[in-house]
Amino acid sequence: MRAFLVILLVAVSVHAQSLADAARKERERRAHLKPAPVIQAEGAPSPAGAKAEEGKKPEEPPKTPVDPVKEYNDLLQKLRARVMILQDDEAATQLQINDLTNQINAPVVDQATKDQTLALLGDARQKLAAVRLELDQTRKTLDTMQLQGPPKK
Repeated sequence: MRAFLVILLVAVSVHAQSLADAARKERERRAHLKPAPVIQAEGAPSPAGAKAEEGKKPEEPPKTPVDPVKEYNDLLQKLRARVMILQDDEAATQLQINDLTNQINAPVVDQATKDQTLALLGDARQKLAAVRLELDQTRKTLDTMQLQGPPKK
């Protein structure tokens, strides 16, 4: 019985995923979801002739006042998402640089492969510098907005 419990415990821990992985998967799932259509029926259906006349009238959508706090929160959310994307990109680029460096320093490598890898390494370093610059600017913008706080009504 103990052996069965140990095997079960090991199997469960092997398939467990971290909270960050679960959150990332849920974010991706929600990003790809389409909102469900809402069907509303009020009263009896109108005749077809009335619908044709209604279709000819140009309707102007009612202009709702823009809530500055909602815009502020939406912008903060977009900036936070952008920071997360840039952090992921930075980590991926750094891993690519490490891989290329390992290929260059491999004990057996021909000169053509080494030259090609050096060119790729230069490109990866330039990309990393650009990503870090954009990440720094985005973080500064986010920090500035958070310090200022939401607009007053």
